[in-house]
Amino acid sequence: MENSFHTDLVKALGEIKNPDLDGKANYGKYATINSCLKAVKTVLQNNNLSIMQLTFTEPDRLVTRIIHTSGQFIEDGGVPLHLANKNNPQQLMGCITYAKRNGLCACLGIAGDQDDDGQSATPVDELPKPESKPQPQQKTEAVEPELPQETPSEQIPEPANPMQKQLLWINEQIIGFERHRHMGQHNAWSTENSETLKELKSANKAMYDDLLKNWKKRKAVLENV
Repeated sequence: MENSFHTDLVKALGEIKNPDLDGKANYGKYATINSCLKAVKTVLQNNNLSIMQLTFTEPDRLVTRIIHTSGQFIEDGGVPLHLANKNNPQQLMGCITYAKRNGLCACLGIAGDQDDDGQSATPVDELPKPESKPQPQQKTEAVEPELPQETPSEQIPEPANPMQKQLLWINEQIIGFERHRHMGQHNAWSTENSETLKELKSANKAMYDDLLKNWKKRKAVLENV
């Protein structure tokens, strides 16, 4: 029975394909939890397997478990659940959704994000400088600049749920703070997201304060490393 479990698991892992990147965030495209589940559920079922994702406390985490019809299973160590206000159900569910997506992708060996070649985890001062491109030869004749084409308002899709998307983005940033390894990287995040932070502070001061609280919490840890 154990050999059957391993055989079915290896077969399923070989058949599973990467999910469609149907979501968009400030760092690029990513696969939503719906897209991830769509990519794996049928393959798992065809190989006598299923997926369970359970929340635990002390520490707060979400554990991904792959179960076989024989009763055997394997599970990961869990994705940490970090959020500023556990009493806020929207923030909590957004955090759990983010953890479910990451745990599912890691456990089944699929990619749910665009590959940035490790730039998000590399200190800013260690990133390669962009190659300088040769300057085009200047023309002697004056050329009238082309104005950007305006996008018709009806072609701009309205967000399905702006508040929910905002909460998901905040939770992604809070979890992402744990990947910051030094203050250069931590401060670079503030610079890169300065405009977004200004908009968030103006639109929802409470959410902004929660995000800032977690940023300062990670800063205190990095300064004592």
